[in-house]
Amino acid sequence: MKTINIKNKSLLPLNFNTLGKALLFGALTFGTVSCEKDLMLEPENNITQTSFYTTELQIQQAVSGVYSAMINSSSRGGFDVNYYLLASEVRSNNFNAISQNGNRDYFAINRFQDTSSTEEMAILWDDAYQLVTYANNILARIDAVPFADPTIKEQYRSEVKFLRAYAYFELMRAFGKVPLIDKPVTPNEAAAIPRTDLATLYNFITSEIEASVAGLKNTYDAKNKGRITKSAAHAMLGRIYLTGNGYPLNNSSYLTKAKDHLFAVIQAEGQFVTFAPTYAELFKSVNDNKYHLFEIQHISGGLSQGSYLPSFVSPNFGVNDPLYNAQSSLYSSAELGVSTSLLNSYETGDLRKNITTKTSFIAQNGQTDNANYFIKFREPGITISGRYDWPINFPIIRYADVILMYAEVLNNQGSTSTAVPYLNRIRQRAGLAALPTSISAADFTTALRRERRSEFAGEGVYWHDLVRWNTGVSVINAAAAANNYNFTITTNDYLYQIPLNQVQIAGYDQNP
Repeated sequence: MKTINIKNKSLLPLNFNTLGKALLFGALTFGTVSCEKDLMLEPENNITQTSFYTTELQIQQAVSGVYSAMINSSSRGGFDVNYYLLASEVRSNNFNAISQNGNRDYFAINRFQDTSSTEEMAILWDDAYQLVTYANNILARIDAVPFADPTIKEQYRSEVKFLRAYAYFELMRAFGKVPLIDKPVTPNEAAAIPRTDLATLYNFITSEIEASVAGLKNTYDAKNKGRITKSAAHAMLGRIYLTGNGYPLNNSSYLTKAKDHLFAVIQAEGQFVTFAPTYAELFKSVNDNKYHLFEIQHISGGLSQGSYLPSFVSPNFGVNDPLYNAQSSLYSSAELGVSTSLLNSYETGDLRKNITTKTSFIAQNGQTDNANYFIKFREPGITISGRYDWPINFPIIRYADVILMYAEVLNNQGSTSTAVPYLNRIRQRAGLAALPTSISAADFTTALRRERRSEFAGEGVYWHDLVRWNTGVSVINAAAAANNYNFTITTNDYLYQIPLNQVQIAGYDQNP
């Protein structure tokens, strides 16, 4: 199990930097999701029922345990590697799997050869339901716990409701219909819960986050940075509603709701939200919890709270390379690299390209090796204890995403000239020329979609854009044909198959 201190080292009264890998009480195996049974929840024991979730301190610790569910655990990678790299970025044509070495899951995912038996599918399911389980345990007990300040109790409740809803959103984007569990259940009860339809899931997710906004704070002091803020909730609602407006739900009533929540974030700029002056500043660990709205919190130092992602997507540099670090990388340029399609998609002069990618490095033999790889989260001069120990936070949702989603909504509502300045703000930070306000709605759509690919490359955003725009089939099939890959996809391939162990335990079907 892992601990979390929401980036700064004093969120909890316990000194977890001294305790190292000490177990966080709220993240113990009280009703957790096991690796073998995933959704099948273990019965709660008498110790849990009588001695935990009974004090304000224990609730505080348990809430931190919900956040910790997103962080890597040994080789499992965490949400940033599993949900945003493997299940999203690798799925898109931003990556290109060259050879199948050791039956790596990322090859199967990139080539659309994954099945219900692919291990990564079980990890996605397990990790998200682990977070749901932690959240359910707290929400079922927090009412009975006395708090010195009732607003703190409501804050914790709101954070947990947000995180549970967020986990369901990621489950839904990965698997479509999934079982909705909103309270602690026994194994038999869990096995009897069917997959829930998309409309019901959307209603649950959005209502939970809508209800959480009032209890969240606009900002936190230094020791609590990284907790969910009102702006984070509004931003996530904007993303969820815009997703629901697209494929496959196509709920047009969601567009105005997305607009309202996105604008609420934009209105907070200068007070609670900060626009980074340069693109490079966004990807420095010194700026964690400064420019992003919702981040996975990482700390280096051997505390099992670091990121695995930079080691996953970059080579084993030689000692003469500026990005050399003594810790090894998993990456092999012969297996999985950034696609030439992504590299060629950047406009001439786009400052983001060289901040996001590189096409060569100095290898361990001292020679130059040509390979395409991401460097966005790889910081030079950082000392880490292992390849799971990078300190930089991973952005789940950035302010630039809010700005571009808002521009997309305006354009979809027929206000293209009003949308242009928002798009231009992102373009000009990237060193690109502004677009004219006279641009047509269709040309604006083309420009915005290109912009989103360039802005968020490597962050797990692009694949989900392709799905909600329903352009994934045409884009992926064209990329497969260009690379002489022998496959084509349909809209059924937008979702992953339910893990086989879940099908065997609960009898779920694989219908979208």
